[in-house]
Amino acid sequence: MRIYLTGADGMLGTALIAALAADECTAHWPVHGVSIMDFDIADADSVRRSTDDFAPDVVIHTAAHTIVDACEADPKLALRVNIEGTRNIVRACLQHEAKLVYISSDYVFDGSMPPIGGYREVDMPNPLSVYGLTKLAGERIVAILPDHLTVRTSWLFGGQDERTDNVLALVLRAFRGERSGLIHDQFSCPTYTDDVARAIVHLLTRPGPLPPTVHVVNSGTASWHQVGEVVVDALRTLVPDGTALLPPKAITMAGCGFLGGRPKNSSLNTELLAGLGFVLPHWADAVRAFCAKLVRTDPSPASVPPRNRRPERMRR
Repeated sequence: MRIYLTGADGMLGTALIAALAADECTAHWPVHGVSIMDFDIADADSVRRSTDDFAPDVVIHTAAHTIVDACEADPKLALRVNIEGTRNIVRACLQHEAKLVYISSDYVFDGSMPPIGGYREVDMPNPLSVYGLTKLAGERIVAILPDHLTVRTSWLFGGQDERTDNVLALVLRAFRGERSGLIHDQFSCPTYTDDVARAIVHLLTRPGPLPPTVHVVNSGTASWHQVGEVVVDALRTLVPDGTALLPPKAITMAGCGFLGGRPKNSSLNTELLAGLGFVLPHWADAVRAFCAKLVRTDPSPASVPPRNRRPERMRR
């Protein structure tokens, strides 16, 4: 199988490249990753030329403009990247009769009255933000393909840039001696990109048909404040002087001045994924695993790209 991967330099794209190479079923599959450094995903001719050159069997579309307030401030850019870009990818899949795996978000739900156990794949979306609307529009566009899989996930961490990875930012702020203010009244499923990537590889290699949409998140529900508490506790056991680390301060979502609306509780149900033979670990275990990985690689502020560099558009 020839895998074409958009957003290859992002958190999930990087994890997917590693997971495909590590799995014995997919280690020999050719993988071609592209990012905004190669071309603009909204440029139809560039997408066509790139996919024609590679002729993929499967396209994994992780590229997106995912900064919620930036989408709210510039909806034209959000529409261009998240909708027009997805439309171009769908056209390429039709041309090559390729399967498409589309990465969507828990922000397609409003979070006002989540069902017990979290939102299921068949529950009615109702996004509150431009970002959520564009991801839902992408789902609708993808649905015209005869062979597609929409993977909804949430609150991703596991990257190398503290501007787009909240858990990494927490770790680095802790090492700088800074106390984090974290929202305590918004809830979802913090999810490790390494776990999502392994689940996607499992779904790609699993025999038999797949449902059109699958929720892929670490188990359990948390606020970012709860995540921060786990990060600090983990670091206190992982580093020699960890007892000096400061616990996070609880703040409210209403006091953050966000431009785009956020769901109050967008937790996703993963019973369908479990029925397909894959269960992700609890979010707290995943956070501890990522913290241990960071400590082993000796993270420092110097390892993070400068704050004044423009964030990449094609990042999940």
